[in-house]
Amino acid sequence: MAYTITILDGKESTQSKVLSYLNARMAKEGIFRATLTPFVDKYGRHCIKVKPVRLVKAKPYCGNHPGPCAINPFFGPRKKPNSTYLEWNDWVKFHNLVNRVLNRFHVNADVWSTPLDVRGKMWIRKGRKARILYDWTERFDEFGRAIREWNKGTDDQFELSIAQ
Repeated sequence: MAYTITILDGKESTQSKVLSYLNARMAKEGIFRATLTPFVDKYGRHCIKVKPVRLVKAKPYCGNHPGPCAINPFFGPRKKPNSTYLEWNDWVKFHNLVNRVLNRFHVNADVWSTPLDVRGKMWIRKGRKARILYDWTERFDEFGRAIREWNKGTDDQFELSIAQ
């Protein structure tokens, strides 16, 4: 899943500060690792591409789905493979880490990711508003299987995090 941080009113120095501090926080907390690549978009804005985001330490993994793991009793207990891929709660923790870093420097930035199971952008931050709520809806397909769909970020899920 690609992750983009677009600094809306910053300079290259803001991009460098965010890049450096995000790397430092990931190293200090020891939970996530990622490659951070600075670039300038077609509008001349300073951005950071974050890809791939992985856990430092492998843990049981059952898929990148929102909410708790649904265990199917018809197939019996199955062991989850260990992986460094992020699950729902891991992604939310990573989103919070990115927002904390941006809040520290009072950065006005748009942040989104593009998960495979979401059409369009999954918003993490809009300007000075950090996303504080992550949820999903559940529906059932024609076979009765639960399908969980991520909420991409409605306006009520963001909170002004820094003074304007």
